[in-house]
Amino acid sequence: MSELRVANDHLGDPSRLRALFDDQGYLFFRDVLDQDAVLAAGRQVVRTLIEQGLVQRMPLSNEDDASLQDALNAQQLWERLVTTPSVAAFFTKVAGAPVRFIPLARYRVMAPGSATLTHQDALLNPGFDMTTAWIPLMAVDAELGGLAVAEGSHRRGCVPLEELPPLEDLWRGAVYEPGDVVLMHEALVHTGLPNRSPDGLRLSIDVRFQNPAAPPAVVGHIAEVDASSVRIEGEDGKSVTLGLDASTLLRGASGQRIPLAELTESELAPGQRVIASQRDGTAVMVKAL
Repeated sequence: MSELRVANDHLGDPSRLRALFDDQGYLFFRDVLDQDAVLAAGRQVVRTLIEQGLVQRMPLSNEDDASLQDALNAQQLWERLVTTPSVAAFFTKVAGAPVRFIPLARYRVMAPGSATLTHQDALLNPGFDMTTAWIPLMAVDAELGGLAVAEGSHRRGCVPLEELPPLEDLWRGAVYEPGDVVLMHEALVHTGLPNRSPDGLRLSIDVRFQNPAAPPAVVGHIAEVDASSVRIEGEDGKSVTLGLDASTLLRGASGQRIPLAELTESELAPGQRVIASQRDGTAVMVKAL
């Protein structure tokens, strides 16, 4: 596997970074985030694992993982990390403007023998025009695995995994240190390599922000919902009504798809906190938070 290309030399030149991002589908930076803040987040993940009695239950079941995600989200861990002044300044410098992070963060705890499936983020979370920032919360050597990306694969668009052409010559990875970050295009094919260590956990977090020029995500609580529309009372104080149709992706808090015919019997009910993307007044995705 080839090495990720390091983009540090182009910090301060947003137009050059955009050109590289459009070409490669990713930007890799070394030692640009506050190491103390990153390591503190990693220690809090470990403390939460211990408090919930999950260390002895690795690898985590879907139910245990959902419980962990909920516990960490309740602590606003990722929000504290990205609002650390130097971290926020880094993302502003890369994007050329302050960015809007959206509540689609994902904490990853990879036990020995486990890996992340190859995927594209936009297939799971469409309509946001977003960038994923993968942040290792510890040193990640070759044995622990880490992120691998298929350089340039975003140019093929979002397609089901089984329809992708061969990617063998495109894969790139690295040995990571706290303070490193990889920014990925929403259509970039990527994976988490297998953790081949005998007893070590691999800790990382995905945080996601929108293109500053994109329509902002709708985040709030469902006020009314039926099979044709949903009204969301936004956390910005605005009420938004979005149409629903067969193309709308409806997802529960644990990621499961909800058929439109089952919407009114699902967890996407009045009072549920959700995030939604939209296009021309119709919801592209509605996901429970």
